[in-house]
Amino acid sequence: MKRKEKNLNFFKRTQPAIYQIFANMMLSRVELVVTPGATDVDMTVDGKSCYRGLAKEYSVDEAERFLKENPPGKKIHTFAPPWPESYRHPRFATLAVRSLAEKSPINRDNFQGYERGNVFPSVVFLGCGLGYHIEALVEKATIINAIVVEREPEKFAVSLFTVDWEKICSRFQKKGHTLQFAIGSGQDPQSLRNLLSSNLSKNIPFHPFFTTYYNHLADIELARTAIEVSKDIAVMASHWSNYDNELRRLLYTLHNLDEDARYLRNIMQPEHARPLVVVGSGPSLDGRIGGLKAVRDKVVIVSSGTGLRPLLAAGIRPDFHVELDPDYIVYKFLNDLDKEALSEIRLLAVHEVNPLVSELFRETFYFFKTDHNLSALGQVTSDAFNHCNPTCTNSALSIAFSLGFRDLYLFGTDYGFRDSEHDHAETSVYGRKAETEFSRVIQERRKLKRRSEFEIPAVDGGTVRTINGYYAAKRAVEVFIQSAQAQSAQLAVSNCSDGAVIEGAGWLSSEEFMAKVAASQVVEPSLLEMLLRTLSAPAPGNILKDQVPEIEAELKRRVQEFNKLLREARMGGRKDLCLQANRLRSAVTSLRPPRGQAQPTAIQYYVYQLLGGSILHFIYVGLCHGMACEEQDLVPYLKIWKQGFLDFLVKLPDHFHQVLVQRPSVTDDPWVSAQLIDPEPESSNRALG
Repeated sequence: MKRKEKNLNFFKRTQPAIYQIFANMMLSRVELVVTPGATDVDMTVDGKSCYRGLAKEYSVDEAERFLKENPPGKKIHTFAPPWPESYRHPRFATLAVRSLAEKSPINRDNFQGYERGNVFPSVVFLGCGLGYHIEALVEKATIINAIVVEREPEKFAVSLFTVDWEKICSRFQKKGHTLQFAIGSGQDPQSLRNLLSSNLSKNIPFHPFFTTYYNHLADIELARTAIEVSKDIAVMASHWSNYDNELRRLLYTLHNLDEDARYLRNIMQPEHARPLVVVGSGPSLDGRIGGLKAVRDKVVIVSSGTGLRPLLAAGIRPDFHVELDPDYIVYKFLNDLDKEALSEIRLLAVHEVNPLVSELFRETFYFFKTDHNLSALGQVTSDAFNHCNPTCTNSALSIAFSLGFRDLYLFGTDYGFRDSEHDHAETSVYGRKAETEFSRVIQERRKLKRRSEFEIPAVDGGTVRTINGYYAAKRAVEVFIQSAQAQSAQLAVSNCSDGAVIEGAGWLSSEEFMAKVAASQVVEPSLLEMLLRTLSAPAPGNILKDQVPEIEAELKRRVQEFNKLLREARMGGRKDLCLQANRLRSAVTSLRPPRGQAQPTAIQYYVYQLLGGSILHFIYVGLCHGMACEEQDLVPYLKIWKQGFLDFLVKLPDHFHQVLVQRPSVTDDPWVSAQLIDPEPESSNRALG
């Protein structure tokens, strides 16, 4: 009991969230069994013994076996390092990271796994039990990054009686060491997956690239799910944003939000049953668009990204169009369409869309996303929309729900394809019937890109092929539906696409769709215009522009912080690399509030978003390639990596100042008419010498 009290006091001081869970927990399934006169203890779950009365003996033996099975010379075989071609955009930060990947002695031909030396870069303890195995292992091995996963909180609760958690945690209080607890209910497959994904993803790239799993008490389901989640997490690293991308988004936002710009506020409107159709450009749209045209006057139509071209080709003008991507290519897509038709359509665009896009439309309403820190800088956090990523169809659904629409239909949202050569509607920019020269060039360029396909369930009971981006969009729709249905029992989402199964959206044939909406009243165009007028407000452009000097100052401060950490770093081997990488990784997300304040400022959060992704990419490349090096190549490469990282940090403030602080007007800014795949405009290159 004294040990439990000591542990709770420790967690109260250091991890209040854990203390809140266990301070007054009542145990119902798990018991600690202490037998008078016995030298060991047991734990039972639903009356069944876990250790047969020998918890400590079993756990210590298990830890010894783990060490024998994972000697220093055993390589870690998980996921390959990021190769140079992963960093293809010829921009400032991306080129700096690519250069370090190119200078690595490791390539696709000679990569044989990761050498860990005499340390464990990352250990994931799958199961806490009574904690004796964790206590034993941290005493005998040096672990840089550890994660304790327990899907049955009652088990962790009884460990408070058996081990000294303060002593265990003290071994991770040295510089460069980290310990994280992932404790939560994981009894069903989805909650277990959520528990693992939300916690393990915080440790990229230590997890999953350098993880050694310690599976306590042989929990097969937990181990299997952890490995499945790790595959998703490995992909996350390649999708981090970076300084190049975030800088462009900030620049475009400042250009867009001039004194006449308006933005849409996320104020939930009264529910109504008017049907609204979200249109993407999936291949099934070809066979479905006739049914949509037949009931055009009964529905509100929202085109999403490349879904606009097939609609116009069929003679259907949407009520409004949604754009999400900031790249200049979006302007080129739209500029290839009928200019007169576009001039009659209202645009709903994220605040960071390319500034030239709005000129093509009748009227533009910008919107903010909850996952972008510019909404806080603009003091419009409460007006931002959730569930907007990763595609325009996701944004369209979120906005439609806020506008009060509860009868939603999905067209061309296949999120998959049966034929790799026909993965879009025929009249989309990627389709076989798109006959413009621009479409031809885009399609030829697209053929050169490599992509990994996999199968998922289809609405007809079979399967369709998909890729990571489409699958991520589908999963985001499913999360939106689940969240929205929790808010409104009236919500009905119907899948009128013939591609992937979308959980929560029942599939309708074309005949069923037309029959369902035939009884609806004609939707008055004035309804939508009234909603947009009521919910729009002057955009916070001046508020954002006034904060650019503060953003620059905070950026310089953060750069100096990382610079100092790097210059102090010893680079004598694998342990030094792991410690320094973990210090840098922790520093990325560690935001210290200004003196006298309880929370970090909006400026700090935004600079974290602006800079954090690129810092993580440098860590990712250095750690993966360094740990894969042979002994004779390791230290020479670490010196190259450290110097390249420092050079980037030295040049960064001048680059930001040239592009953002000294930005010209939108008509004279060469950044506006450059894609991310294009080299940077000459102005910023000259600034860097």
